[in-house]
Amino acid sequence: MKIAIISDVHDNLDNLGRVLDYCEENDITRLICCGDFCSPFVISALGESDIHVYAVFGNNDGDRFAMKAIAENYPKIQLFGEYIGEESNLLVIDGLSFGVTHYEFYARTMVKTGWYEAVFFGHSHTYHKQKYGNSLLMNPGEVAGLFNEASFAVFDTETRGSEKILID
Repeated sequence: MKIAIISDVHDNLDNLGRVLDYCEENDITRLICCGDFCSPFVISALGESDIHVYAVFGNNDGDRFAMKAIAENYPKIQLFGEYIGEESNLLVIDGLSFGVTHYEFYARTMVKTGWYEAVFFGHSHTYHKQKYGNSLLMNPGEVAGLFNEASFAVFDTETRGSEKILID
């Protein structure tokens, strides 16, 4: 199974739409978001798609109460709070465990535990891919295209491989 990994949307609905179109065209039915939707209407845009969304909040997510309320209208969206990765909020897809946070510092700590096949983070708006033991540590870059080229990543649970996708 392939999973789209995004971060730092920053209200850019055009680029988010391109990501969702890519997912639809490539039969990707799962998406992990590493935070910074920014406004609640981004949650609505994700909810209107036919994709399962697993997400954490970032430092620029303003009205979290509104985001949670909107997400409750879309059963395919799960907002986990600050991070995904402990027993009470573990994310397992296709038999693989994933850690997700917005911040690189926490992601680097999480990947060192060896509990996850992959740990994803955002915040820096910079694509990063690194193996740590048997785990992958990755920042998919930024959907918004504010500071770097707009990008996201796709993780394949079968091969445990990943690729960077540029948003045109």
